[in-house]
Amino acid sequence: MASSFLVIIVHFALLFTQSSASTAPHVLERRDPAMSTSLSGTYAPVYDKCPAHFFLREPNKLINGMAELSQVERDYVNQKAQRSIDPWRKYLQNVKLKDFDIESFLSQAETRGGLAGDNLPNFGLALSGGGARALCLSGSILQAFDGSNPRANAAKVGGILQLSNYAVGVSGASWLLGAWGTSNFPPISSLTPKWRLSEQNDVWDWNVAKHYRTIYKIVKKKKQAGFPTNVVDFWGRLLSRLFIDDPSKEDPYQGEGVLWSSIAETSSYKNREVPYVIAIATSRPGIKQDFTPYSPIYEFSAEEFGVFHPRLNASIPMQYLGSPQKLNGGYGTCVRGYDNAGFIMGLSSNIYSMVDSPNDRKPLPLKVIDKFTDDDNFEGKVPNTFQQLGQESTNDGPGFQDNMLDTLLMADCGFINESIPIYPLLQPERKIDAIIAVDASSDGKNTDPTLLRYPNGTALYSSYSRTLLPLFRGRYMPKIPNSVNGSFTDLGYHKRPTFFGCNDFKAPLIIYLPNYYAVGETNQPTSQTTYTPPKMQEKPRIHSGPRVWHAR
Repeated sequence: MASSFLVIIVHFALLFTQSSASTAPHVLERRDPAMSTSLSGTYAPVYDKCPAHFFLREPNKLINGMAELSQVERDYVNQKAQRSIDPWRKYLQNVKLKDFDIESFLSQAETRGGLAGDNLPNFGLALSGGGARALCLSGSILQAFDGSNPRANAAKVGGILQLSNYAVGVSGASWLLGAWGTSNFPPISSLTPKWRLSEQNDVWDWNVAKHYRTIYKIVKKKKQAGFPTNVVDFWGRLLSRLFIDDPSKEDPYQGEGVLWSSIAETSSYKNREVPYVIAIATSRPGIKQDFTPYSPIYEFSAEEFGVFHPRLNASIPMQYLGSPQKLNGGYGTCVRGYDNAGFIMGLSSNIYSMVDSPNDRKPLPLKVIDKFTDDDNFEGKVPNTFQQLGQESTNDGPGFQDNMLDTLLMADCGFINESIPIYPLLQPERKIDAIIAVDASSDGKNTDPTLLRYPNGTALYSSYSRTLLPLFRGRYMPKIPNSVNGSFTDLGYHKRPTFFGCNDFKAPLIIYLPNYYAVGETNQPTSQTTYTPPKMQEKPRIHSGPRVWHAR
């Protein structure tokens, strides 16, 4: 199936680079408001009865030497594949591949039913971090692949978004997935007018700071309910204000009761019309302790919170995030409502964790926020459901770092160089054929405007390097040129779409899409939080996706 998929991908890449974006009349686009599903109706979690079967993936359970996917994930991907036969036919008919028999390609799926990674291609989108720059680049790519976009269909790539089985985002891309998913997965262009990026959004701008007292009152409800709070809760509330479309609430209460698990209640999700969305975050081994290459990557999907790690494979229902092990194991009591959508986006983009590095000092503004939260560190705090469930160290690597922690200390995966969230898609259980890796990293230091703050392959090479560690054997990536010694940029891979692994039958094909100076500057600083409406809608932003493909 991987070879058939490669044929399709190469053909549509060639077709795309030979086509130009067409103009199309503006049409009204559907966008639904976010749904509030918090039991308390507020930001505060509550205690509730645990389900009869608490774990979706039993800790470290292996079948034929492999961890199983949860039943909820298997059901989603399988049901989506069953519904994908006609969309695949429609997409391939539109592409008009030369000497390609569409009916022969789909015959097994028609006979046996669509099976992702078996008789239908199975691919996912890995959307990188990089603040609002990453939000806009990844948004432009989703817009370029959207089958409801006439320009994308004219360019013969419309429908790839709907055919993708996974979409994984970190940091700024998690904002995109949160905004998209909680609004029932509308066209991205319908979301951008609702994002408040044209306002002054620096944390010390009066436009934001005037809401701090109210945000403190909102977050305090969580603390009064007996749960830890700190700067990441404040950060999550600010992100909700920007990206969660919740017209039922006044500023800054937007998204107060909107949960990450609310995504599972949308019609597009229930009808399996969209990718299985996952946000990721990592964790610090302890206060003032450094991250390591072995630090885990935690996954937040609409229905599941879990980890795929050589020392621990386990997951629980997303709606019970924050249920500590001593509760679910001893008293039959769980936590509900900890998975506030803004909070999850805040965990995934928690760059404030840098202040907790062993040798760093807190800047004065963050010391002020300390006073609001009575907390002396800047990790996103989540009670540890997986305490004492991880395995110990062996000759090939250390044990599970969070094994004895009462509370997970969560942060942006950029701290472990997983700036493109490829690792979740390398799990053998997911049977991924290809990964479309979108890179909005800020690597280049050259004063040349065509290089400054653009990717240089470091994120992709770092993901590849992780798979070479003995502990991570069995997770394969095609060979990636060294970005440290400049081999990656010497080959020009940072300037154009590149296919890695065309002849590697162990690893998924990597289709690398770097942010680059294709039609205009798209290298805004990661810290930039304000974008004018014209900048958001012009080609270098949301409508630049086709041109990223067009770059050579």
